[in-house]
Amino acid sequence: MKDIHISAGRQKSELKWLAGCFCVAFLLNILSIIIYKTLWSEIFTQFLWVLIITCVLYAVSVFLRFGFYLIKRLF
Repeated sequence: MKDIHISAGRQKSELKWLAGCFCVAFLLNILSIIIYKTLWSEIFTQFLWVLIITCVLYAVSVFLRFGFYLIKRLF
């Protein structure tokens, strides 16, 4: 079986994308607390949803970046 090697630069880049998605999801959680005037304890109680939204945003960003990469390679 062939090993797959991912460079350190690529790992750092993907971690930055994941951290960005987490920040967006966390800020959306804070925004929803402010808009709906709920308790601030929801920052902790809704953390699982923040993680789920982070994964969804990251998956969408991977899909879009791959699409842009394919378009760039074609032209």
